Parts: sequence; structure tokens; C-alpha cells
Amino acid sequence: MNAGHRVGSVGTDVLAPCVLLLIALASCGRDGIEINASPPTAETPNTGTLVVAINPPSNTPLSVQVSGPGGFARTLSVTQTLTGLPTGTYVVDAPPVQTDTYGFSPLAAQQAVSITPAVTTTVSVDYAATSGALSITSLGLPADRSPNISITGPSGALTVGADRTIGRLPGGTYTIAPQPVGDVSLRYIGANRTLAVVAGVTTTVSIAYGLNILQRSVSDRSDDASGAQLKVLYVMPSDGIDRGLDSVGVLQRSVASWQRWLAAQTGGRFLRLDTFAGGLDVQFVRLPRTDATYTAYGALLRDSLERDLMAMGTATNAQKLYLAYYEGGHVDRCGSAAWPPVRPGRVAALYLHGTMAGGPNCDTNAFAISATSPPGYLEFVAAHESLHLLGVVSAAAPDHGLAGHVITDPNDLMYAGALPWTPSRIDQARRNYFNPAGLGMGLINLATSAAVITP
Repeated sequence: MNAGHRVGSVGTDVLAPCVLLLIALASCGRDGIEINASPPTAETPNTGTLVVAINPPSNTPLSVQVSGPGGFARTLSVTQTLTGLPTGTYVVDAPPVQTDTYGFSPLAAQQAVSITPAVTTTVSVDYAATSGALSITSLGLPADRSPNISITGPSGALTVGADRTIGRLPGGTYTIAPQPVGDVSLRYIGANRTLAVVAGVTTTVSIAYGLNILQRSVSDRSDDASGAQLKVLYVMPSDGIDRGLDSVGVLQRSVASWQRWLAAQTGGRFLRLDTFAGGLDVQFVRLPRTDATYTAYGALLRDSLERDLMAMGTATNAQKLYLAYYEGGHVDRCGSAAWPPVRPGRVAALYLHGTMAGGPNCDTNAFAISATSPPGYLEFVAAHESLHLLGVVSAAAPDHGLAGHVITDPNDLMYAGALPWTPSRIDQARRNYFNPAGLGMGLINLATSAAVITP
């Protein structure tokens, strides 16, 4: 009984711990890991994120500054995401920028943003153009001449001397004023233009230059320059057909063509022309006799023209030599001239409807189509006869012959002889009528003539 009692006592004493153990085991997994407990509470972040979206103009490099708490500073050139930023206020500074063409300003030069915990904040850096550009192109000038263009507007005034694009101009209205450009005694001119410059836009403007073609004049206008010079006449017989060569630019382009050729052959020398306001001062003259009457004079036709021109008060200026484009004929040539001192006079003539023995009529030849075109037959005849008025070629010149010509070189401007005339040069031997270093005693030298402009 004692034993039973002891057993019962022991069971009673041991039951409570075992029950507790069973209860504990019932609430545990196989390995004793807790499976029914709530998850631990996550730690709250105390940093945020800033996205700086940079939109550069024309792919222009930028230096955007970002500053914030604790001395934070960062320089950005492209869009970037900044993470782990302590909370607080951050400042984004965007600078103005410029290219060769335009200037740009940020829509907001400075932006303040607040960074809060666990939040992504975005700030955009955007730009707008603050200036525009002008692209200037000049047309119509000889290749060896540069434009001279004045530009005035909100930015002030400037002058450009070549085709170019002018950038970073404030928006507004601009006046483009081409200044005259000189060439072989003549001037090229262009019309003024007024246009608007818009921010972020390149405005293109073309300036068209052309020879200054004056209105017809029946009198000699005031001269741009004093001294010996060549005056051009457009001369009509009483019954001649007026083709208007003086008022549509034909004579002006033709004269410019042979003047430019002459300058190329002589190191930049050319004849001083009678001009008014930079335009060739061509005088229109209607003569008192018919074409048939003048043609009947034959070899004396030029002398008859000069006498009538002087009687009309036209060819009387002692400072001037006269080149007459005559709208009439001649029996056997396209031009002739005085040849002082042997044949005194101041008039040379082109017979625009003359005939040539064994050759084409003079009016089958075309005038130069532009001032920069190579000279043709009529241009070479005009230059040839004009030099005769200066006394070229002297009778004492080594290769002189046939009253005022060289007879050894058919490529010479002043050649006359049995071979075909193919003018392409000026006194290649430099011993007859052109030599900047000087010629023999008593020879007339084109290089030092009073009517020649030297470089």
C-alpha cells in the first residue's frame, strides 16, 4: 500500500510539469520553431530619392548644380537619379547656356524641392531659346570681290565682309544694307532688306548684287572722278533702230568684261571709266545723218562721227576719250579709232552692224552675257580700239606695223596682220606698249598712262 501510495504521490507530483511540457510541445513545430507568431515590425526608412530630369538644348553640355543638407553638392550634366538622400530641402541650379548660333535660358533658374522618407521626387530642368541667327548669302559678285553688308537691329550695328551666319542675335527687326562693291571702275549694288529675327530660328537672307545700271541720259552727268578717263557713248544714226543697249545693262556688262580681262593681263591695271554714282555713265546720242550717209564715207566714217559728235557738244571734254557703240554699219570693219599723235582725235567706234570682207558680219557676234564672262570678239575690239586712243602702239615700238599695231603675235590684243586674230594676252614680249618696269625711250607705255588706274 505504501508503494501504491508512493506511486500515486509521485504521479500527482509529476503531472503538472508534464502537462506544461505537453502544452508547450503542442504549440511548437517539429524543430521547436515558432510558426504562429506575428512578423516583426520593419524599420521605417529616413532617406528619399531625387530624379533630376535634364533636357539640354541642342545636346549642349550642361553643369546643373544640386545642393542640400549636410553640405551635399553634386554637378550633373545628364538626367540622373540620386538615391539615399537625407530628408530636407534640396536646391537645383540651372545655368544659361549658348551655342555658336543660339542662346538658351532655363525656364526655372533655381528650383527648391523637399525630400521626404521613402518618396521619389522628380524635378525637370528645361530650356527655351533667347536669341536667333541670321544666315547671309551674297549673289552676283565676281568671285574675287567680297560683299560689304551693314546689319542694324536690337543688337546694334555690325558689318560683315563675307557670307556667314551671325548667331546669338536678340529677336526683333533687322535692316540688311549691302554697301557698294567696287570693281574695275564700276560698282555692284544691292537692295536693302528688312526682316525679323526669331529666337531659336535661323533666318536666311540672300543679297543679290548687280552692276549699277543708270537710267538713260542724253547728257554727260557729273563725274565720280577727275582726270583722264574713257566715256562710253551709245550712238544712233538718225534712222537707227534703238535696241536700248545703254539702259538694259548690255554695254555695262560688256565693258566690265573686257576691263576685268585687261586687269588680269596687267597686274590689276584698268582704264578709268566715266562713272556717275558708281554706274557707267553711258550717254545716248542721236546723230543728224542716216546710216547710209555715214556708211558712204567709207574709211572716213570714224572722222565723220567725231566731227558730228563735237559739233553737238558731246565729244568736247579735253579730259575724256570717247568709245562710241554705233548702231550702224561700215563697209569693211567692226571698229576703228584715232591714234594720236599720228592720227589725232578722241573718238573710237564700234560699228555694230558693220561688214567684214571674207568674214562674218559684226552683228553676228554676241556681247558678253555677264560682267564676269570671258570677253568675246566685241569686247576685244572695244579694248583694242580704246588702247589706240592712248597712242598704243607707238610707231617706234620694236614689233610695230600697220599703223598702231604689233605684227608678230596674232594672240596679242593689238595685233594686225595676215594671220587670224586670236587675242589672249597683252604685249608678251614686254617691249612694245606694256611694261611696268619701263619701255624704251619715247614709247607709250600702257602701264603708266594717265587714263589707267594702277593697283
